[in-house]
Amino acid sequence: MAKDTGHSDIEQMDASRMSFGDHLEELRRRVIFGIIGLAITTTLCFYFGDTINAYLSAPYKVAMERMNFNPQMVQLSPAESFMEYFKISMKFGIVLGAPWILYQIWAFVATGLYPHERKMVQLFAPASIGLFMLGASFMVVFALSPLLNFLIGVSTWFPLPTDDNPLYRFLRDKPAIVEPATHPAGESRIPILIEDPPSPRDGDIWFNATSERLFLQVGETRYTQPLAKAADKQFVQPFFSVSEYLGFVTNLALAFGLGFQIPLVVIFLIRVGLIPSRQMAAARKYVILGISIAAAILTPSPDVGTMMMLAVPMWLLFEVGLLVGRRVEATKAAAESSNQG
Repeated sequence: MAKDTGHSDIEQMDASRMSFGDHLEELRRRVIFGIIGLAITTTLCFYFGDTINAYLSAPYKVAMERMNFNPQMVQLSPAESFMEYFKISMKFGIVLGAPWILYQIWAFVATGLYPHERKMVQLFAPASIGLFMLGASFMVVFALSPLLNFLIGVSTWFPLPTDDNPLYRFLRDKPAIVEPATHPAGESRIPILIEDPPSPRDGDIWFNATSERLFLQVGETRYTQPLAKAADKQFVQPFFSVSEYLGFVTNLALAFGLGFQIPLVVIFLIRVGLIPSRQMAAARKYVILGISIAAAILTPSPDVGTMMMLAVPMWLLFEVGLLVGRRVEATKAAAESSNQG
């Protein structure tokens, strides 16, 4: 005998209905709780903002040093650094407080959902947050560094004119460039080392041939300066502002976090019956094509390797979502067959 689950769901909804005034009061209460939680997590992230920014800037520093460029950034307005510091704290505060904020939203809308809809939200919401954080972390740890290597390396496509350029030779005032003075062999006053000395003394200066950097030891502090051979020959110098770099990183992290939602989208479409798993599997080649196009758009680089760092995880997540969707579909079919029996 079939079970009248739809009728029981309606009865449960009617039993939990609130008046319009009660709904407004409940909404006000949940909004206040959400704002308080967001303020706490934002304050916490503001306190640890220097650590957060250090992690976000680490790939940039490594990429700049590998190409012998100065890894420092510039501040283009008096309040730029503070505003970016606050915005980063706010964004990370939203991510950290997302479970609490979503709980408040869930507590408000739960009275208007059927029991099976509530169960779906309870399963999807934590999974969505986890996949978003996984995607953003994957971008910062694995994808950001090679992407920055390419984008910073683009500046080397604009070299300064040299003697090989006939127009430069024609336009310059003097017929020859004065060669810099050189010391005779054996008279170098700065030692050239493969590795840094284990115990440098106060005032020691040396050049590390491995890292191509000049070092000066002053007391307990060690100062360093790259000998920017690449920068000396470049017409374009890569100087990033704080807002441009951090905005670029957070927007890219958002794109990766959204891209990692693919398995939930697949499972949802199969669960509600919009696209059966068999039809989804048959359209796999079109899905892979769409993933490749999306990855090419989200990663602003013609480098195939960087694009694949997003496309491959998205494809694997699609396959995981399809596998789980098949199981959900089979469970749903078995439950409906049992109810009809």
